[in-house]
Amino acid sequence: MPEQPAALPTPAPTPDVLVVGAGPVGLALAVDLARRGVAVRVVDTLAAPTTESRAIVVHSRTLDHLQALGVLDAVLERAVVSRGMELYADGRRLAHVGFDGIDAVHPYSVSLLQTDTEAVLTARLAELGVHVERSTTLTALDARDDGVVATVTAPDGTGATIEAAFVVGTDGARSTVRHLLGLRLEGSFAGEDFLLGDVDGDHDYDPSCFHTFFSPGEATGLLFPLPGDRARVFAQLPPGVDPERPVTVEWLQEALDERGVRLRVREAHWLTRLRLKHGQVPRYRVGRVFLAGDAAHIHSPAGGLGMNTGIHDAVNLGWKLALAVASGRAGALLDSYEAERHPVGADVIALSTRLTRLGTLRNPVAQRVRNLVLHLGLESTSLDERLAARVEQQRVRYAGSPVVAGHGRTVHPGDFLRLPRTQVADALARTPGHLAVVLPRGWPRHLAEGVTELVVTEEDEDALTEATGLTHGGIAVVRPDGYVGLVGDDPKTGVAQYLALLDG
Repeated sequence: MPEQPAALPTPAPTPDVLVVGAGPVGLALAVDLARRGVAVRVVDTLAAPTTESRAIVVHSRTLDHLQALGVLDAVLERAVVSRGMELYADGRRLAHVGFDGIDAVHPYSVSLLQTDTEAVLTARLAELGVHVERSTTLTALDARDDGVVATVTAPDGTGATIEAAFVVGTDGARSTVRHLLGLRLEGSFAGEDFLLGDVDGDHDYDPSCFHTFFSPGEATGLLFPLPGDRARVFAQLPPGVDPERPVTVEWLQEALDERGVRLRVREAHWLTRLRLKHGQVPRYRVGRVFLAGDAAHIHSPAGGLGMNTGIHDAVNLGWKLALAVASGRAGALLDSYEAERHPVGADVIALSTRLTRLGTLRNPVAQRVRNLVLHLGLESTSLDERLAARVEQQRVRYAGSPVVAGHGRTVHPGDFLRLPRTQVADALARTPGHLAVVLPRGWPRHLAEGVTELVVTEEDEDALTEATGLTHGGIAVVRPDGYVGLVGDDPKTGVAQYLALLDG
């Protein structure tokens, strides 16, 4: 008799958090919540995970977060490491933007299929006892002061309700959660038109770099190496192309040739035409309902920032929801999600828009000026490193957030904490709460519940003492998302005041 598959555990009927959408953002959020002991359910309208590769680039800062979630090694096993960007025009190389000079634990990006990213996160979620409920479609939300009642259509076609303390919509650009909240994406809706495909092909480009091609016309080509002989290619289309034209390998090859991309397609695994708009919702939170990822912001694929920004949304929100569930309060700490992440979303849209415009100049004189500026400007190490850090999202910080406190010299509250010889992300993976570095080591420790000491190397202690300006001793508290929540000179009162700020 064939072995029967093990039955999936029955989900909690009244979870703390209901996550709607099981793409990379929803899965990352669910992993973060589950590892903090939050009862979470994840529903998705698809009967099975997507087979389309979709988002493929994972940037440096996202790798830090995936390390804290406990999935970095599994991601790297499936990925190709990318250590820079090459820019071309008229068949010649304009400039190289290297990632290895950025101030980061992981000074590189990686490329892998979104299907692999989702598989890794799904496996991690299963380790934590949570399974995605598929063929389950959200149809209504009833938000109340003390919780949310979600109405869903179950796999058998019957209606059901799920009561939860909070609901998070990670259900993509056509978000049902966003629609039910009455929110609309606001922004530039002229749109951008792309052909894209995942193909096996022959080329001689460096497999350790991303490649951008400025064509003699007004459109751009992109090539991202993937594992094996596979590559993701984009061909931006100029205005006026017949919207009904069928997407074929022949058209894609023609478009790549026109943009100077020297790749000969042998086989296409996925082809599509994608029309994207730039937009962002005005609010990321409505009471006990939140939006993250493409449900909250959409933009051009230039820079490969979409999925990465969404995962950062999830990591920012996860620990805050966990604290809200534990305390029973849903005030200032949860408001800080929008306060911190909405400006980041707006900045990503602005950056991807500028990158797109840079590649779609129509005037030949403007194109020549662009090429000269890029060629000369990116020879400057400082400009090269600034651009690389921006694309790799290493410049994201939450200065001025309502839930950070204190001041520093070069490391400030709201900055991401990188200690070169201390693995902060590994410590965050082991510790569900806050970490604290007490300076100097050996001071009496008065760490509150939920705050764990982070033991650092002598070199990192010296560097952090200098960077925070705590030359006479003090404390730096690292939030569960890796950002500095507090820099203060009194470990006892400083931590108490900081935790009271979170309690808001």
